[in-house]
Amino acid sequence: MGFFDLNIPYLESSPSDKTTFKATRTKVVIKAMELGYTGIAYNRTIKGVMSDHDRCSISLLTLSSLLKLVPSLSSSVNLHRDLLNVPRASPFRQYTRLTVCAENHSQALALNSGNPILKTYDLVAVKPLDQSVFDDACDKSEVDIIAIDFSERLPFRLKQLKVKAAIERGVYFEITYSDLITNVQTRRQMISNAKVRIAKFLYR
Repeated sequence: MGFFDLNIPYLESSPSDKTTFKATRTKVVIKAMELGYTGIAYNRTIKGVMSDHDRCSISLLTLSSLLKLVPSLSSSVNLHRDLLNVPRASPFRQYTRLTVCAENHSQALALNSGNPILKTYDLVAVKPLDQSVFDDACDKSEVDIIAIDFSERLPFRLKQLKVKAAIERGVYFEITYSDLITNVQTRRQMISNAKVRIAKFLYR
């Protein structure tokens, strides 16, 4: 069994700060490897109508380039993998991911198997911003992940039948937890929202 972080933000960069952007991304990947992760996904997030500009242009980092920067990387990786009972021989995998923040039913319709833009990514996620999008994501949207952010008020209800339908289709639910380490107030708000929503879902 391996450990993956499938939500490494991939930020768009201008030509002037492209070098800085790549250096930051490289540091994140090295840290993930050092901590024993066996894979990550670079996540590009878009909102609104999809266009041809949204085709995947994410370049993967080569292992050789990382080893040149940190010669001791292999020993650090082996140490943490041993602690986590992860086979040393497991390759470190890099995936590309697109997360679509869909605001309405028409935008959700773009999440279909015939969309050539989606085919350029390894993983496709949707962050529903209204009830119709959540329902579509559970029932029929061609996605791998439904992302839910409890740090803000959810604009939809978690319906048991819909959640069950998504699980039966092999769709995974992701709870974004980065806000847990932002500050105390945000952490409290997120935990409170999650408890209320999940309690309503379980006892409805």
